[in-house]
Amino acid sequence: MVDGHGQFKLSRTAASDRVEVMVGSAGVINDRLQLSQGITRDISGGIGGQFTIIPTIDLSALIDPSATPEDKTRLTAEVREACTRVGFFVIKNHGIDWNIVEAAFDGIKEFFDLPMEKKMEVHQSKSDSYQGYEQPYYTNVDRLKKGDLKESYTTGYDPHTDPLGVGDAMPELLRRHNLWPNPKDAPIVKPALEAYRAACLDLMRKLIRIMAVAIGEKEDFFDKKITYPIAGIRALYYPPQENAGEEETGLGAHTDVQLMTMIAQKPYDIQALQVLNASGQWISPKLEPKTFVVNLSDMMGRLTNDTFLSTVDRVCNTDPRGRYSMPFFFGLNNDELTPTLPQFVTAENPLRECYDGGMTGYEHYNMRMQRAHHKHPSAVNKVELGLPKGMTKIDGVIVEGL
Repeated sequence: MVDGHGQFKLSRTAASDRVEVMVGSAGVINDRLQLSQGITRDISGGIGGQFTIIPTIDLSALIDPSATPEDKTRLTAEVREACTRVGFFVIKNHGIDWNIVEAAFDGIKEFFDLPMEKKMEVHQSKSDSYQGYEQPYYTNVDRLKKGDLKESYTTGYDPHTDPLGVGDAMPELLRRHNLWPNPKDAPIVKPALEAYRAACLDLMRKLIRIMAVAIGEKEDFFDKKITYPIAGIRALYYPPQENAGEEETGLGAHTDVQLMTMIAQKPYDIQALQVLNASGQWISPKLEPKTFVVNLSDMMGRLTNDTFLSTVDRVCNTDPRGRYSMPFFFGLNNDELTPTLPQFVTAENPLRECYDGGMTGYEHYNMRMQRAHHKHPSAVNKVELGLPKGMTKIDGVIVEGL
């Protein structure tokens, strides 16, 4: 639960006791924070989670052709520091034409302004892969009395519209077929979101090379793992909350699923996004115009044995203005096995038990979505979480026996 100062009230429980995560509450066992959806986090010390502000990183060295190797080295060090201490950072001078972002905001407003019956025509329950529309309170991440006060509209990557895509070589099982509204009802949203996706994907393909060096690998470490990447957009509208607390929130405490997320929001100065530090305080990033928030996600935590933090966050919009946001979710090919890299397993930081053996993004995504969307047909029918045998890959090559 959260007190009036924006802090979690953490109940410490003996290791032999069961922790119930109900009505937005949290519990601690052996210095690990327990949240809903099976999310746990260390709060026992170290630099991870020890922050009171969200840093801002200038990406000029990534974008400017005249940048020197020394410039990129400094940028890599800044990224590493932000990832190991916070797991969130704000980026500026990122090279994305903000006209593309504004057009996308126009597109999602066009969609959310449609009559409810039109939005329900593309409802998520009609998609096997959780694409489409969610009405207010459709999810209840914190298990509050009402739930998450938001509308969302999710669309996924299409290998045929990506200039670097592989087209039909992407396995059909991994495709996330989009549910677009009738263009007569909403002509702007599809082209605007596809242009936004292309711009974000282009930047992420550059940033992931910096990230590769930051984790101690060669710059091209991820290249064969992102030939048909996760590149999803979840457009969101958060109306002002009148019953924050036990009744409802914008989006309950959670972590993201993939490698990294990049978020644009409008208005830029609403401080509704809140990031949880190791002291149980919620910290909001302070954004300048034309900036994005970047955060690490679960598969990066798995890859680095939680050295690079997939940090818990939530949305609570108590501002009198409505908030639009467009998270762009970037991840490896969904059939790519993600084991923990050996340089992150030490005597001081032993392998997390839950990371033993590796996992594909496909399995982790399905597991998390079924927990968060318990009304979805895949959750009700307990659809198989993992890939069929013979589909799992490492660096794009099928692994025998998996």
